Amino acid sequence: MAVDLFLLCGFLGSGKTTLLVDYLRDPASRDTGVIVNEAGEVGVDGAIVANDSDNVPMTLMANGCVCCSLRSDLVYTLSALLDAPRPDGEGPLQRVILECSGLSRPGPIIASLADPELARRGLRLTVVCTDDCARDPDALAEMDEAMAQFGAAHRIVLTKTDLLPDGALDARAVRAAALNPLAAVIADPDRRRAVQAAFAPSQGVADLAGLAARMLTAGGQGVAHPRIRVMAARAHAGISWTDFSEWLDNLAGLCGERLLRVKAVVRVNECAEPILIQSVGTTFSAPQRLTRQPDAPDAIIVIARDIDAGEIRASAPHAPVDMLA
Repeated sequence: MAVDLFLLCGFLGSGKTTLLVDYLRDPASRDTGVIVNEAGEVGVDGAIVANDSDNVPMTLMANGCVCCSLRSDLVYTLSALLDAPRPDGEGPLQRVILECSGLSRPGPIIASLADPELARRGLRLTVVCTDDCARDPDALAEMDEAMAQFGAAHRIVLTKTDLLPDGALDARAVRAAALNPLAAVIADPDRRRAVQAAFAPSQGVADLAGLAARMLTAGGQGVAHPRIRVMAARAHAGISWTDFSEWLDNLAGLCGERLLRVKAVVRVNECAEPILIQSVGTTFSAPQRLTRQPDAPDAIIVIARDIDAGEIRASAPHAPVDMLA
């Protein structure tokens, strides 16, 4: 049975630990393991989780950020947690939640999950990012670490929603969706429903083609912050995997840390089925053949900071991929 791995990220003070504790208080979370990573020497968040959660297998990784100095420790810690004996009458873990430091960038963490020891376990990864409604979204968008977290997210959970003025929740959800339209935005004022939605089992492939069409219809308008660009692209018909992977390499080299997310479904002439390619930052996962979705339409979405489609086009005017918006 595949295990769901949730990377719980979000900028400092955005409510990650509270969200985690609320989830662990629900009896339905009993098959959950927890890893808490903190950048300081004293594990305050780990103590909070341990105090409020009974009989939850938990490991604290302190005195370092899991996205850099502790990457090798993460492989060992996650493997040990999955292999640890379970109490009598309890089944295997169904999910593990890694609460990252508020300064962590998800890309390097995801790269460490490609370690052969973890890859063989078939973990299903979901990145959950908390969005603090008490913080000015424009100020948050100036924080590079926060934007890396938003860009990596599969789900964005609005926290501290009770601090918003009446009627402002929908507008805040729109701002979150504009920063990363690939993510599902959880903006439920009912706390229990929001918590359960944050850690629900992972879902299938998003409708990238529909998203790209909506972006083009909107003419590229509606981005929540001028530093963030959400761009659609289209690969030329009959493109080879070599040419497409070279374009991805060039895109990553051009953007560097400005690249926040890539998600693409493309057809290459070496493969009968469409393939799914994803990146968080410049870390790309292995291509996945969509054998169960042979009719999935082609689409490419690029989310980047401080660079636009025109600059990407100008860097490679004869590229086999057209930037559309």
